[in-house]
Amino acid sequence: MNLQRVPAPKKPLSKRRKTAVAVGALLAAPLLMAATACGSSNTDTNDTSTAAAKPASSPSPSTHPSAPPGPDQKLAALDGNLRPADQYQQVLSALAPRCKEDVSHLATVVDTTLKSLKKKGATDEDEFSVLQKLEAWVPAGDPRVNCASKAAAYVAQRQGS
Repeated sequence: MNLQRVPAPKKPLSKRRKTAVAVGALLAAPLLMAATACGSSNTDTNDTSTAAAKPASSPSPSTHPSAPPGPDQKLAALDGNLRPADQYQQVLSALAPRCKEDVSHLATVVDTTLKSLKKKGATDEDEFSVLQKLEAWVPAGDPRVNCASKAAAYVAQRQGS
């Protein structure tokens, strides 16, 4: 004996149910669009709560911690932003291949040299002029040298004049 299932007769949806379905569709559509726009791989339409929560749970670009300032930005900030950081970057880029120190340490060397010069009464120097002088004191084409030593020699020479 072969039994066949007979579907139950369908009841027409009441106005109240039609309204509820329409409102649900209107509420779900923006959530699905937002999940799709954010690159969500969650395409399950029954679980819209997790799709809606994904964009909120990932940090926005404004909440990322900012990157630490580069050596050029550090020097520009030390001089009160009188010169743009790209001017510092140009001189640092020319000086860095000549020095044993890395670029971030060169910014510290410049700052320390300026402080030493100011202790000795040199008021006509700023971060940029010290960087330029250091770049002039370190010859191009030679093997890498200790630029902190060259900066100390510049301070000693400057004191004697």
